[in-house]
Amino acid sequence: MLAKIINRLRNGYLVYHLGVSFKDVRFCTKVLDILWKERLIKGYTKTNEGVITVFLRYDEGLPICTRLVVLSRPRDRLYLSLLDLSRVSKDFGVLILSTPKGIMTSQEAVRKGEGGEILAYVG
Repeated sequence: MLAKIINRLRNGYLVYHLGVSFKDVRFCTKVLDILWKERLIKGYTKTNEGVITVFLRYDEGLPICTRLVVLSRPRDRLYLSLLDLSRVSKDFGVLILSTPKGIMTSQEAVRKGEGGEILAYVG
């Protein structure tokens, strides 16, 4: 389901939509909270019918997010240890990780001393 969310966001940015909508799934609000904290989206609203509308952020008419990529797939899991994360986290935009302590960015995972599965890259 993460791939569908990332695809919707990427396609919305490519055609300069102000917002995109999709059905609510288990952990999409956690991923959207991360994107909001990193100031990559304006925000999102959730309706009673289970539909989430995400408001996309632009800077002087250009999309903030130029790359949205799903890195870990069901047949190709990608894990990084704490040591690898500390080396990589400075060079990339935002890596979204799934750790034993929840879904977080790579910088949060390094601060908490956790490694985990890389879900997506946003830059």
